[in-house]
Amino acid sequence: MSNYSVHLSGYDLQFEPRTTIKSYALADFVPDFCPATQAEAEKEMLTLCRDQKSGTWILYIDRASNARGTGVGLVLRSPKGDMMVQAVRCEFKATNNEAEYEALILGMQMARGHKFKNLRVYSDSLIMVNHVNNEYAARDSIMIAYLKVGTEQKLKLRSFKII
Repeated sequence: MSNYSVHLSGYDLQFEPRTTIKSYALADFVPDFCPATQAEAEKEMLTLCRDQKSGTWILYIDRASNARGTGVGLVLRSPKGDMMVQAVRCEFKATNNEAEYEALILGMQMARGHKFKNLRVYSDSLIMVNHVNNEYAARDSIMIAYLKVGTEQKLKLRSFKII
């Protein structure tokens, strides 16, 4: 550690050693992430999903794309107001429109994985929304491929609306 401290001092940085973790913080952390509670959490999720499959689920999607990479965020809200939140970092670079399609497809797959049949999607990408609603024609080969996958996912749902 002293070697790093000497090296960092040339950059006008100072090494501050980490303080110890308080025992109560560790005691709170361990029960939340131990394998024994994972089965109980999955059982609770299945019960939640089974009770609410027939209603309309709402999916909010957003994306971030920059020089460092692409990420998508999903919020899936049940008819009763319960939420599932997921953030995914993509291991490839994509344009904003491509990232928005990635978020849509991932959200639709997530809904189908839980066997939800009715889905309403909210997105801030006007191009993607109009592509999916057949109001705009996709001209770029990549957008055409994304639209095809999105349309295939859409047909597997009982009802689908994107806004």
